Amino acid sequence: MTFILTAKQHFILSIGLLSLSLLTECDKVRLVGPSRCSGRVELHYNDRWGTVCDDHWGTANADVACREVNCGSVLEAKRGAFFGEGKDDIWLDDVVCNGDEPSILKCPHRPFGENNCGHSEDAGVICLEHVRIKNGSNRCNGRVEIFHDGHWKRACNSDWGKEQADVLCRELKCGSPTPPTEELDFGTAPTLVGVKATCTGNESSIVLCNIQEFKEACIDASVVCTNSRLIRLVNGTNRCSGRVEVFHDGQWGTVCDDRWGMQEATVACRQMNCGNALTAKYKAFFGRGSDQVWLDDLECRGDEKTLADCPHRVFGEHDCDHNEDAGVVCSETVRLYNGTDRCSGALEVFHNNQWRKICNHNWGHEQATMVCKELDCGTPKKTQEPLNFGDRGLSGYTSSCSGHVSSMSQCSFQENSGRCDGVSLLCTGNPPLRLVNGTDRCSGRLEVLHDGHWGTVCDDEWDIKDAQVVCRAMDCGSPQAAKSGAFFGQGSEEIWLDDVNCIGNESSLLHCQHSTLGESNCGHGEDAGVVCSATIRLRNGTDQCSGRVEFNLGGQWFPAHNINWGMNEATVVCREMGCGDPVRVSGSFGQGSEMRGYKVSCSGRENSLSQCTLTGSTKSIHNQIEDATVQCSGNVKLTNGPNRCAGRVEYYDKGRWGPVCGELWDVNDATVVCKQLDCGRPDKITTSTEFGQGSGQVWIDQIECSGSETTMAECPQSRFTDRTCNATSIAGVVCTGSLEVRLVNSQDECSGRVEVRREDAWQTVCDTNWNLAKAQVVCDMLQCGNAVQIPGNANFGQGSGSVVEASDSCFNNVTFLKQCSLTGFQSSRCGHDKDASVLCAAQIRLVGGTGDCSGRVEVFYKSQWGTVCDDDWQMPAADVVCRQLGCGHAVSAPMSAHFGRGTGPIWMDNVECTGQESAITHCSHNGFGKNNCGHGEDAGVICLGALVKPQITLSPAPEVNWGDKVEITCAVVTQHLGGTFVLRKTQGSFKMEKYSDNDAATFVFPAVDFSQKGSYICEYQKKLPNQVIYFPQGNPVDLSVIVKLEMPSISLSSPHAMVVYSPDTISVSQGKSFSITCSIHSRYNGGYFYLTKSNVTVTEAKLAFGHTIFYLAKFDFPALEYKDQGLYHCVYGINISSRSFCSEPSKSLQVTVVAPTSSSSVISGVVVGVVMLLLVLVIGYVVWRRRSRGAGTVVQFSNSFGGTIKEDIDERSNRVFDERDRNSQSNDHGRELKEKKVDAEADNPVERDPEDLAGRVCYEFEPLVLS
Repeated sequence: MTFILTAKQHFILSIGLLSLSLLTECDKVRLVGPSRCSGRVELHYNDRWGTVCDDHWGTANADVACREVNCGSVLEAKRGAFFGEGKDDIWLDDVVCNGDEPSILKCPHRPFGENNCGHSEDAGVICLEHVRIKNGSNRCNGRVEIFHDGHWKRACNSDWGKEQADVLCRELKCGSPTPPTEELDFGTAPTLVGVKATCTGNESSIVLCNIQEFKEACIDASVVCTNSRLIRLVNGTNRCSGRVEVFHDGQWGTVCDDRWGMQEATVACRQMNCGNALTAKYKAFFGRGSDQVWLDDLECRGDEKTLADCPHRVFGEHDCDHNEDAGVVCSETVRLYNGTDRCSGALEVFHNNQWRKICNHNWGHEQATMVCKELDCGTPKKTQEPLNFGDRGLSGYTSSCSGHVSSMSQCSFQENSGRCDGVSLLCTGNPPLRLVNGTDRCSGRLEVLHDGHWGTVCDDEWDIKDAQVVCRAMDCGSPQAAKSGAFFGQGSEEIWLDDVNCIGNESSLLHCQHSTLGESNCGHGEDAGVVCSATIRLRNGTDQCSGRVEFNLGGQWFPAHNINWGMNEATVVCREMGCGDPVRVSGSFGQGSEMRGYKVSCSGRENSLSQCTLTGSTKSIHNQIEDATVQCSGNVKLTNGPNRCAGRVEYYDKGRWGPVCGELWDVNDATVVCKQLDCGRPDKITTSTEFGQGSGQVWIDQIECSGSETTMAECPQSRFTDRTCNATSIAGVVCTGSLEVRLVNSQDECSGRVEVRREDAWQTVCDTNWNLAKAQVVCDMLQCGNAVQIPGNANFGQGSGSVVEASDSCFNNVTFLKQCSLTGFQSSRCGHDKDASVLCAAQIRLVGGTGDCSGRVEVFYKSQWGTVCDDDWQMPAADVVCRQLGCGHAVSAPMSAHFGRGTGPIWMDNVECTGQESAITHCSHNGFGKNNCGHGEDAGVICLGALVKPQITLSPAPEVNWGDKVEITCAVVTQHLGGTFVLRKTQGSFKMEKYSDNDAATFVFPAVDFSQKGSYICEYQKKLPNQVIYFPQGNPVDLSVIVKLEMPSISLSSPHAMVVYSPDTISVSQGKSFSITCSIHSRYNGGYFYLTKSNVTVTEAKLAFGHTIFYLAKFDFPALEYKDQGLYHCVYGINISSRSFCSEPSKSLQVTVVAPTSSSSVISGVVVGVVMLLLVLVIGYVVWRRRSRGAGTVVQFSNSFGGTIKEDIDERSNRVFDERDRNSQSNDHGRELKEKKVDAEADNPVERDPEDLAGRVCYEFEPLVLS
């Protein structure tokens, strides 16, 4: 197979390789400190070095950094600018590594340049320079590698003994060597050169020993040090229980129980070489420690090797005392390894100071029951298929348990010499749950057993995802409702859990996030409950109303088989699940492991699947039977609207659909509907018949959602007590999902990542051409006020799906945007790291005061003015309001309707500002319309007075060429001179500051590049003795950076006459040779020319050569063939900042290939040649005469149709060849030049500028023929 690379492809490939080289430059990491392996971590990005913030900075991050700079094992992860503060950029924040990544750039982190840190939080590391430990369970054990003669080499265990191990453990600050307590395999490194170390034992580093290359077979040396654990358990009943203490800086200290839970306990047990974590203990359960509290606010995932690897505060930094010392109880002699949770896995026992597996020779149900109970994991769980949690190669024991034993430690063990298949165990899990006061076993108040006592769960943050975990743990069906407010009555005694926050796929409620067991701020009036389906469930679906159908028969769950499965059966399932109507009876929801099931036959009128006809059936490889599936509509829908996310609200209950009474319908209820339908947030609510009356019975119950529920079924419902609902008032909603654009991933719908809708798919927008004007269109469509900031680089997180361009044709106005939503947007090559965003600021005003700068704060949102509640209202918030209105600083923040009560909605509550926000709506708040206030709590402000916005100007123009010098001037009209001007970009973190005693300051960019294009704003600050006066933010201006390439010229070089032609057409005999020359005047050097024929590239790109501003390239045709004839153009291309730019094609040159001429033609050719030679001599003489006057000028030629390419001084500054001077007329070259000089000048009225015409010759061959 032959691959042909055209010149254009070669050109594009060159650009791609250039881009790749630029990307690899982003991966540079260095340490700035006292040695090559210790210092402040810095990385190179965008041609600048920047630091890393120490948020979440821990040993795992430091380990990756040490490896990346080719250093040894990590000793410490340093925080708080331990190695001094960096300068300029902070490139990375919130870096969270596992420890095995090849680069810190591969670890999860915020987008480049996005952070909430100062340089006082710069991260650092201390790594060993000459030794590293590989494949260990922590940094104090593993295989040994030594840095010798500039390379890492493996230490061989020849003569490796106590002396070498002593030196190594001391260098690692890990105590002294110790024999391992289990069989350890740290792997090998056969590709590394081996070395042998000979030590006396008192060296401070392994490299001070005698290191020699080992030529024989090398077996890797390893080491295990006493402080491999760097942890101990104190005051417990055995080695695996007690108060947790860690060793740091030569001293033992305790761990605070803030955020201490089972994940942290699991890591502590693993680090102690104990078994499974049984209990996490709090409040100094094992007594108070002394001296230091080393660790606080640990946040482990559960898979870390040590507690120090988990994110935590700086060692020694805490807000605890020893009354909060954490403890743990681990199993001492038994553990389950490699399971899906702590109650499943391969069984291992600790015997003779080593962990070994248990062979399944004599293993039975009684022993499994004992182990599950010992691990506080309930009872063994029955499975349809054999369990296998893997085998990690440990030696095995056979066990023998006699009598009534309660622990594996009471059994006898014997080493197994033959084949040993290890025991895999699956327990039901604990703590047990129960549901109380419900209508069946699958509904009621939730209670948890802990420390031998039953207690309730508080309903704070309680939702359907938490109920999903409970229903699964109770072996019930799908969750139907998460109940709050002691719906099933109040419990008594303890409230064990609060603030439960599950993902939904956890196997136990304790695996979800929750507060410390026993700690809550609730009463029993807030006891949580659940309603699960007791007889039917949908498995593996995308929501609670879709999935594989299973039903409970005789206490056991069976699948429904898809034998004659259809809409009748699906109708009954959806009705029984309270999920509306069936949508589909097929779907990809997987297959269960249960082979036995039932064929189901329904009429469609049954209320339960159990009322249908059930016939037993069995799946096998010989039949096509599969599990039946269903997808239901859900119990809420919007009808009679333009799409599924807008319309009249209809609710499904008790087997029927009906519209919802709109009399008390509010934004909280609408929020739940939009959320349940995956339609975003409410944009508008209606209570009239805008979307029709509906035909079903109106649901007249009061629906009282708080807005935090995920389904309507979770909202409390009650009947009107003193009257009936006005049934002509029908609830409706328009969700943001029905709009053409939405803002997502923020605290409210007026800021966030921009997403546009195309049919039912949402697409993100690339921020390359994103500006404030386009962002304003989005804010206008959402009725969110003015666009004030457009942060780029996925400031609100990365989206998913396709990315579109922010084209003028779609984002020029609201009408265009709506049209593109119907017809489609222009696709983009951007990645989601370039997702555009916007912060809109609602219009505000002050009402009831003495002027424009005092009064009640009112916000204009969704075309309606509303007030702000005074909960949490303080001076920073008032300061933001004053600055937004151009009224200077706040003097006072009055509350309690100081300026009178407002009317209409209360748009904002619990407003908390830092004081630096650009608009009040950018402060933290509950969300628009969410409040618990009345107008007696309306907030107000009193401001200092009006301040003028600073003005901004660009020089030389808003649009400049790449490489130009640009000056941006900020000016302000004020009496408060002597302040700081701040220049910011509306996107990104760019900021420049300049103090000025005058009313203006100029910021200079000596040579602009593409990173400096965008929208700029000016700010002005005046510092007084007791405060800083912040002037209102100026209006933005856009700076556009372009690359403008002039049109190149195309000309023809004759190999016979050695002259240059610029004809429009040319005829050349077959087999003759000639050359085409491409040239250009351009400020951009280092470019390429390529030659196109009929818009197709026919040659490889050629590097342009020349100097200053003139560049050319020559394309040779050694023997012309008929295939070479056609219309030719020259194109000039250049690479700048990893981008490619191409000029417009030159004027055309038509090349025609003709048959070779006869001998008589040769004679004519000779005559023509003589004439041409005479012309050359004349030209040479003229050039020689004008050399002194026009030295250095470029010779240009006109084509046969005039077209003289004129380059006067102005045109040279523009570096453009054009054909504007079409007034030149062709001369008759049949006349003698000297005799007809006057006539020729009359016929060819070209300007007689000496510099412009020096050496210029006009040819009149039409067409020009080379033969």
